[in-house]
Amino acid sequence: MSTNKRELQRRIAYEAARILTELRSDNIGHACQKAAAKYGVSKRRMMPSREEIELALREQQRLVRGEQQFDALQRLRRSALSAMQALRQFQPLLVGSVFHGTADSNSHVQLHLFAETPEEVLFALSDLQIPWQEKQHAILFSDGSRQQMPGFHFNADGVGFELTVLPAGNHHRRPLDPLDNQPIRGANLKRLKGSALLDT
Repeated sequence: MSTNKRELQRRIAYEAARILTELRSDNIGHACQKAAAKYGVSKRRMMPSREEIELALREQQRLVRGEQQFDALQRLRRSALSAMQALRQFQPLLVGSVFHGTADSNSHVQLHLFAETPEEVLFALSDLQIPWQEKQHAILFSDGSRQQMPGFHFNADGVGFELTVLPAGNHHRRPLDPLDNQPIRGANLKRLKGSALLDT
């Protein structure tokens, strides 16, 4: 990789991190596109990786927010753990900024749930007496298809949750991260409870 390309990717990563910090957003894909446009870059191969952007974001968060960001992240992860325990029958997977460690107090907990039908999740939320709003989520899958998948949004104890319902048992057709077209990484309930992700 040439020095010029590497330096450009670094600048895009730090600009994307600046945008995320200033807007108090966790939409890395959108921030990366805006940062790349500032430098006149449109080709995917010139973009920084998700890991580079997250590294730059963590550095900026440490400088700007210090311990506040860490405290907010831990609160969100504990909230995620409670929700995942309540919805354990859907094999919940924690994804997004709360999993990656770049969330702040404005971030939402993003969970992927696996069910035969979205109605199963709807009934579970109703049984838990959780008022929800329905919202479709665009998901890119490993077979190249892009689909609108059912989702539910709700707030609990001041924390926003975004649930995406994916087909149960279809592990050969994985959702992809739109930033790098790699399988979305996340933590299941066992990993969240038993790892350093949660500082209890």
